[in-house]
Amino acid sequence: MPLLENNLAELSKTYDIIALAHSDVEPTMEWVKNNLIGNLTIGFSTSELRDELQVVGQPITIIFDTNGNIISREFGYIPTN
Repeated sequence: MPLLENNLAELSKTYDIIALAHSDVEPTMEWVKNNLIGNLTIGFSTSELRDELQVVGQPITIIFDTNGNIISREFGYIPTN
């Protein structure tokens, strides 16, 4: 997430960005407070959302088109440049 946040200004020119956490709210937000600048929007997934999007590991990057269709799914680190 720090890498994503560091590139947020550039990525936001093309994409709407949200990071979905799959863990408990309090420890996640403590980690966010200690490790991020505060510009990245953090959301929390549900088991239904994870099942629907086939989230089987972290990190995963899913890119949707404007109709909500998945156009890319990548597991692991993705270079941003």
